Amino acid sequence: MAQITIIGLDTLGISLGLALRQTAQPPTVVGVDRDGAEARRAQQLGAVERTELWAANACRNAALVILNEPFSRLRDMLAAIATGLPEGCVVTSTTPLMAPVLAWADELLPEGISFIAGHAILNPLKPVTEPSAGIFKQAQYCIVPSAKAHTSAMDLVSSLASAIGAQPFFLDAAEHDGLVTAVEGLPGLLGTLLMSAAAEASSWRDMRRVAGPAFAQVTQSAQDDPAGVIAAMRANRENLARWLETCSAKLSEARAAVLAGDEAQLTQLITRAHEARDQWLRDSAGANWEGPAEMPKISMGQMLSNLVWPQRQPPAAQQDKKRKK
Repeated sequence: MAQITIIGLDTLGISLGLALRQTAQPPTVVGVDRDGAEARRAQQLGAVERTELWAANACRNAALVILNEPFSRLRDMLAAIATGLPEGCVVTSTTPLMAPVLAWADELLPEGISFIAGHAILNPLKPVTEPSAGIFKQAQYCIVPSAKAHTSAMDLVSSLASAIGAQPFFLDAAEHDGLVTAVEGLPGLLGTLLMSAAAEASSWRDMRRVAGPAFAQVTQSAQDDPAGVIAAMRANRENLARWLETCSAKLSEARAAVLAGDEAQLTQLITRAHEARDQWLRDSAGANWEGPAEMPKISMGQMLSNLVWPQRQPPAAQQDKKRKK
């Protein structure tokens, strides 16, 4: 049976394992996590059959490796597993930034290994608090292949997305990163900046006593690892600067309307935002996009077998192949 290795067993990683184990032809799932407690939890929940301490060891027999690691650790992880990957293996990621990771994969992974960047956009109406196989239902699964990736690798990751209940969404890496900056990177940064502005205000001593759930929710990103946030900002600085400028212009527009007491302008700003968000949530609830991508005609289990087993011919077959050359 073909093996899938998941490196990074947080809520998303465990959910991936659970979803894969519920497919029609479930693969062997091996997990890796630096946190021993997370690794044990993944095994107890049935998301993985076994865990390994070292990522390189967990990848030696893998047909597919899923790197569910923070952006700041991805380059080092690619380097760590590069020499131990079997011929024909496919490597994919789950990070929200794709362009830098594709460049690292092209630099670090050997010939014969295909890399496909992936990013699951979960249902915004259903916050994820615990691991579940169902979190991928109707999720958009962004897929961008490396220039060196084989067509079969693209089909495999598409099948992975479909098998766990998501909809494959094919786009360009630069386009993906630009879009995601507005809806993931910028909100996190704005929440952190709001926390910074409030904490540096002279009234913070009393303000913190009246700050409730709304403030806690919008500033949650201030708890993120600073090193990881800075690494992502550095790698994506042009997109982030562009969206900061766009947001700054909107803030200036609102500020001018507030100072002028322009209720018509404020009403227009707020009404447009309300209508746009309402439409977005309705579209998300029904997965009402431009239509699903065409799916491969064979299952993920079949693709895993086709991808791996032809590489492992018996010695006699290998010798015959050499003689024919």
